[in-house]
Amino acid sequence: MRIERPQAFLLGIAAAFLVPLAIPRVGIDFTYFFIMFLGLAAWFTLKWTAVKSLSTRGGFLEIILGSSAIAVVYSYKIFTHTRLGLLDMLIIFSALAVGFYGFRSVKLFWVPASYGIVLLAGYQLEAVTPNFVLLQNWMAGIMASAMPLVGVGAAVSGQYVTLNSPSGPLLLDVEGACTGVQGIIAFGLLSTMSVLDIKARPSRLVAVFAVGFIGAFLINIVRLFGVFLAFEYLGVDFGTQVHIYFGYTLFIVWVLIFWSLAFKYLMPRQSPALASIGPPVSPMRSN
Repeated sequence: MRIERPQAFLLGIAAAFLVPLAIPRVGIDFTYFFIMFLGLAAWFTLKWTAVKSLSTRGGFLEIILGSSAIAVVYSYKIFTHTRLGLLDMLIIFSALAVGFYGFRSVKLFWVPASYGIVLLAGYQLEAVTPNFVLLQNWMAGIMASAMPLVGVGAAVSGQYVTLNSPSGPLLLDVEGACTGVQGIIAFGLLSTMSVLDIKARPSRLVAVFAVGFIGAFLINIVRLFGVFLAFEYLGVDFGTQVHIYFGYTLFIVWVLIFWSLAFKYLMPRQSPALASIGPPVSPMRSN
């Protein structure tokens, strides 16, 4: 069975991302892997026709350069015994794009590459930012006010919420990570990434970007409420698993809903008059 270049490119990305799992004391950062996988899968789904139509190919020097970049990343991970992270995945993706399609393909692959760069910058900014104490306290207050709506008594003190659980008081800490800033950055950018290269008015793009990030923020509040319910009704162990995976599920659902609305809003509407005009009909000849 012959594998075409686009399919080989996808297989190369998957293999290059997953190879570190087989390297002792290396592995991958699954959070970053999930985010990059989701972002690339969404982009390739939307742009698959354009990828298949690419006629450029990487030259000998471009193949050598791309292979060398990947080898350097692997060597560094092995030497430092660290997991494959977001920056490493971005370098690997860019190196594979250059090796398969050459530098001229940047006009197509700049959107997913930009997504990775902006996401990386956002995470670095968060790493040097003090804890979002006011946001933590505000979200803790929101949870304490919402729990009585489902019949659960709650009290709040700063970032700590005490639930009156049947098995005894349950103290939950709305930590800095619970504010969902990383998720808002990641999935807010993922929401807007797919519309970056659509030819639309700046005013429309700004409105869509705002909806993407605000929606991700509101979805995070829903996620936190679901986590509180899981801890209350299903126990600490199950609540911990919900805390890890429930947010991903909600964010994915939000992204899909957002895309369907964004494309409907941004794509130019066809004039009804033009839409009613069919293809030209050749006049009939009389014999």
